[in-house]
Amino acid sequence: MNTSSLRNKAASAGTGAGVKPLRKQVSRACDWCRARRSKCDNQRPCRACIQRDEPCTQTGVDETKTLPQALRESERLKVRVRDLENELAWYKIQYQASSTVSSSWSPPEQTSLGGSPHVSSRTNTSPPEPQSEKRSGESDLMAQKPWEGIEIGTARSPNVSWYGPSSLFYFIGRMNSYIDSSLHQGQSGSTKEMVLHETANTLLGFDTINTPEDSTHPALSGDSPLPRGQFLSPTQEEYFLELFWKSYHTSLFPAIDETNFMDHYRSLWNDSGDSRTPCALVDIVIALSMQYGVSRLAPEKQKSIADGDPSIAGRWYFRRAQMMLNYYLESPTVSTVQCFLLGAIYLCNGSFQNMSADACGSATRAAYTVGLHLDPPSSMPEPERELRRRLWWALYQLDAKVGMKLGRPFTLHRSSIEPRLPDDKPDTAMQSGSRFTPLGGNKTWLSFHLYNVKLFTIAKEIYVAFYSRDLNLPEGQSIWHSPEILGSHAEYLQSQTSKMDQWREEVPTSLKTKRTGNGATFSTDGSQMEFEQFAPEWLQRQRLNLELLYHTLCLNVYRPFISFIPGRQSALTRELATKCALHAITLTNITHQALSSTTILHGWHESFQWQWNASMTIVGFVLANPHNELVSDARQAVDLSIAIFDMFGECFGVATSAARILRTLAPKIDFLLQSYSASQGSVTGPGGLDGAPIENFKSNEIGSEWLDSLMSDASAFDPSYVMPMQEMFQMAYSIEQWSGLDSLMPSMGMDQWMI
Repeated sequence: MNTSSLRNKAASAGTGAGVKPLRKQVSRACDWCRARRSKCDNQRPCRACIQRDEPCTQTGVDETKTLPQALRESERLKVRVRDLENELAWYKIQYQASSTVSSSWSPPEQTSLGGSPHVSSRTNTSPPEPQSEKRSGESDLMAQKPWEGIEIGTARSPNVSWYGPSSLFYFIGRMNSYIDSSLHQGQSGSTKEMVLHETANTLLGFDTINTPEDSTHPALSGDSPLPRGQFLSPTQEEYFLELFWKSYHTSLFPAIDETNFMDHYRSLWNDSGDSRTPCALVDIVIALSMQYGVSRLAPEKQKSIADGDPSIAGRWYFRRAQMMLNYYLESPTVSTVQCFLLGAIYLCNGSFQNMSADACGSATRAAYTVGLHLDPPSSMPEPERELRRRLWWALYQLDAKVGMKLGRPFTLHRSSIEPRLPDDKPDTAMQSGSRFTPLGGNKTWLSFHLYNVKLFTIAKEIYVAFYSRDLNLPEGQSIWHSPEILGSHAEYLQSQTSKMDQWREEVPTSLKTKRTGNGATFSTDGSQMEFEQFAPEWLQRQRLNLELLYHTLCLNVYRPFISFIPGRQSALTRELATKCALHAITLTNITHQALSSTTILHGWHESFQWQWNASMTIVGFVLANPHNELVSDARQAVDLSIAIFDMFGECFGVATSAARILRTLAPKIDFLLQSYSASQGSVTGPGGLDGAPIENFKSNEIGSEWLDSLMSDASAFDPSYVMPMQEMFQMAYSIEQWSGLDSLMPSMGMDQWMI
């Protein structure tokens, strides 16, 4: 045996017997051990301090001396930052959902007139800035200033509802206050009296009502049973179901499996085919389809299938569906979510805005209960997984639409565990339960829903970012009192809208309606639409709705930059206000062409609401910017809007009232434009300001200064001429609060279950 082997054995034997193991290293010793360079350990108190019976302290900070320590510290900090960001996002969501603080002040711009609503400071914006992050020297008066809202009376009720800064109600309130301040009138009525205005009630067909709190509502009396004759025959139900698949199913929410639905529907009928078992989902589908189908009919044919306004056609089916849904609130299913979703659309079409928002909230809570907010497990059949994804994102789209339209907090928010976006590939479309021709380019009838969801996702991101910015305003002022802050918001919004441009470029050709000449789809260049003659109507409606929705979201985003307060506005602020008007004018031109040359939009309630939103925006733009070179086109768009509402008036009665309001406003607008043009040294005709020299408006001030000076000259102006204008603005609030509750919730008895 060699010498080295013996030496190794001896060393190993000695190590096991007599050599002490190396002591463990500590990152930093305690203060006592460190001062005496004594042995310490990682426990606190350490063993040495315990033996001394002394407090063990460590006032120093560990230093990172090695690469592994640095990597571990970096990873620890990343995790901590991520946790803090998630916590901050959660607090923001909680703040947005609960912040309903109001104050007693009212900005000068929103000075109320008799019967007009007042502006509230209730808000749904981001949480206040932490004190530690405030700029030095900043006072409490410059703390984060929320966007104000407006409180107005709901239809046929003295109770008030709150609407946020993005709502059309708030914009109409700013216009109303603008005219009121120009006439130098004070508040002569309350918000609750607005809907009881005698002229408005006469126009809208309402009787002046008194609603004592202890009175019994007719809809709750239960004196009369549900009329048996209001339900349809089997063949009539089949007709409206077929209409649903080619309308709302393709052009709004593909949230139902058509094959499974029809199999279930046929199983509900008895052997003789005389009656069927009530089903909430079937009833709400029929109600929604009746609402659309009856609205498409000529007025003389509507009475044969529905009494009253076609906007509430199918209300007996809707009412029965709501009664049955009450039994599933404790244990909802996917069908429950589908019912609430479609019920919200039915209510929105009937102008029951608050009830529609409530139905959307019910759908959200039911969706959480059944787990739709999670991506479906792989063990679930693929068609069912895709259906759940489409349903979830349809609900997300509806929630975004309701929140931005009414200016209220959202109930759904993006998360890391949300379902992925629904698929639109041909294989998925074949398994969806519906059979529609592929569009080519690997696109299908489901592609419309996918790009609709993407558009709303982008619009909601821009909306939240814009309205969450700190206004930095002193108490008693709105953003329109500070041209500098308004300009700062304009710059910020300009940096965000590139996302909309990117979405526009990603939309496939199969979902675009061509324009004449070299006109670009989704543009505001004024080019005419080229409707494909031999394309199915459902596809043409998809294309048209996608473009109209794009213009609606754009004009809503830009509308805050229409200012009625005099002040020197930045060039970008004026540019964004002009963009708002351009999108509203483009939407008006497209809608008029579609209604006058096709049947695509006949009876489509949402297109009427888009047009009403655009029309009132155009009116506000003209009043606030009489010097703008776009006023002539905007004034012509008002005339087109009247023609559009006349055509819609053949479908549902509320459009007739919208036409009357605009027809009354039009000559008042012409008078103000002519008066402004004369004050600038040029005379213009009723078509607008074609002859008005823009350079005369050297101050670049946008707002009511010119109107103030005009109305103060008694020799040149009679204020009574504009009084009907104020009444029209008050009536404009009622357009989206049209139907009375009695018509939707009639008296019902126990016979409601009979067919």
